[in-house]
Amino acid sequence: MGILDLEGHLIFYRSYHFNQVNVGIHLCCIPIILFSTLAFLSPVNILGKEYPYANLGSALAWSYGIYYSFLDWKLGIPSMALLGTLAYVFKTIYMNLSEVSAITQKEFVQYAIALHVLSWLAQFYGHGVHEKRAPALLDNLLQAIVLAPFFVSFEIAFWLGYKLDLKKRMDNGAGKKIMEIKQKEAAAQMLTS
Repeated sequence: MGILDLEGHLIFYRSYHFNQVNVGIHLCCIPIILFSTLAFLSPVNILGKEYPYANLGSALAWSYGIYYSFLDWKLGIPSMALLGTLAYVFKTIYMNLSEVSAITQKEFVQYAIALHVLSWLAQFYGHGVHEKRAPALLDNLLQAIVLAPFFVSFEIAFWLGYKLDLKKRMDNGAGKKIMEIKQKEAAAQMLTS
């Protein structure tokens, strides 16, 4: 599978997310993970204090958005706009917090990290209890972390009736991949018995 093989990426990711409860957990938690990452990285300036909006959060947002636009410009450009806007908003909020604010800059980062960790834990719960399968990140960490948010965008788009032919191919391809995995697991279990 190539780096710009959108269908291959979607099939890979779907093959780890078939259980509807697990999918629901991921649809909620993946955006929280990405958005909280943008928030807790926003204080880290890349070009110094003179350029506060050039920070790790905005760099991550634009990197994801550009990559998503190469994969599918019709969903990638809105995703890039959302991520870039959120990175800007998080940095603006952070810069306007002070020791007399309802929350401090330090607490802003701590809350973002707490949301991040809780969302990861919820996803592991979804995989262990509902999907009964290890998460995709154990097989391909980079693909799972980078493609997961775009997968959520596609799930929403499919729900709205967009690219249903792609959804059908993705589901069928993932179903075949799951069958192959189950056959390998059964064969391995027979050898150990």
